[in-house]
Amino acid sequence: MIRVSRLPMALTAIGLGLFHSTLGILWSGRYADASYVYLGILIYLGTLVPTILLHKGMAIPAWQGTLNLLVAAVLPQLSYSQITSNSHGTYATWFVGALGVLLGATALRGQAGFAWAGLAVAVSQILVAEGTAGLGQSGMIGLTLLVMVGHATNLGIKSSEADIERFNRMSAEQTLELKRAESISETKQRTFDLSLAEVQNLLRLVVSKKGRLAESERREAIALEQRLSDEIMGGHLVTTGIKHAARLARGRGVEVYLIDEGGLDDLSKTELEALLRPVEEIINKQLTGKITVRSKVNSNWQISVVGFERGSIKPNVDLKL
Repeated sequence: MIRVSRLPMALTAIGLGLFHSTLGILWSGRYADASYVYLGILIYLGTLVPTILLHKGMAIPAWQGTLNLLVAAVLPQLSYSQITSNSHGTYATWFVGALGVLLGATALRGQAGFAWAGLAVAVSQILVAEGTAGLGQSGMIGLTLLVMVGHATNLGIKSSEADIERFNRMSAEQTLELKRAESISETKQRTFDLSLAEVQNLLRLVVSKKGRLAESERREAIALEQRLSDEIMGGHLVTTGIKHAARLARGRGVEVYLIDEGGLDDLSKTELEALLRPVEEIINKQLTGKITVRSKVNSNWQISVVGFERGSIKPNVDLKL
C-alpha cells in the first residue's frame, strides 16, 4: 500500500473548507435568517472534518459516504430557502464550493459512488433554483471538477498500488529463482568436488580398456551417472529413503528420474520426509518401465509422481501431492 502523509492534503482540504465557511458567514447578511448559514456550516464541517481526518486507511466507510450524500441533498435546500434570486451567483451560495471540497474528498477516499450521487443531487437542486442561465456563475463547473479530480486521484493511487504490488511479487519471484539457481550451482559444484576422484578413476579405466568394459564395470559406471544425476537434479527429493528406493528400483531395471524444480524449499526436514514417504512406497512397487518424481514451484501441488510400466502408454501411477 502506498503510504502518503495526510497532513499536507488534510491542511489544504480543511483550509478550503474553512474558506468557504468564512464566505458563508461574511455573506450571511443576504439570508432572511442568518441562523440558517450557521446551521449549514455546522452540518458541513461536521461531515468534512471526519471525512478528511478520521478513519484508518485510504477508504472511508460507506456510512460516512452516505452521510456526505445527505449533506449534499440538505445544504442547497437549507440555503436556497433563505436567499433571493439576486444573491444567485454570489458568495451567498458558498455551499456550492463547499460541497465541491466535501464530495471531492469523498471520491478521493474511495467512495466515488456516493460522491457522484451527491453531485447529481446538488446540481439538480442548483438547476431548479438558478436555471441553466446560472451555469457559469453558480460554481457547478468547479464542483464537478473537484469530484472528478478526487475520483481520478483515487484511481491513480489504486493503480500505483497495484503496480507496486505486482513489482514486489515479481521481485520476490526473481529473488527466489536467483536463490534456487545459486543453490543448484552450489549443489553441482559440491557434487562434482565429492565425485571427482570416482569420475577420474572411471575415466582412466575406460581409457585403459579402450571402452571395452566388463558388465560389472559398465553397471558401476551407470550407477555413478545415475547418482550424479540425482544429486544435481534431485535437490530436496534426494533423501536417504528415496535414494534407497531408487537404487533398488534401478536394480530391477526401472528408470527413475528425480527432478526438483522448486516448491520444497520452505519445508522442514520432518515435513519433507512425511511428504516423501508415500513416494518411497510407490517407487518400491514399480517393477518395470520408468517413474518420474518432480517438484515444481508456483503450482497447486508440491510433488508429482508419474509411472509407466514397460510397453504401456497409459500411466499406472499419476499422483499429485
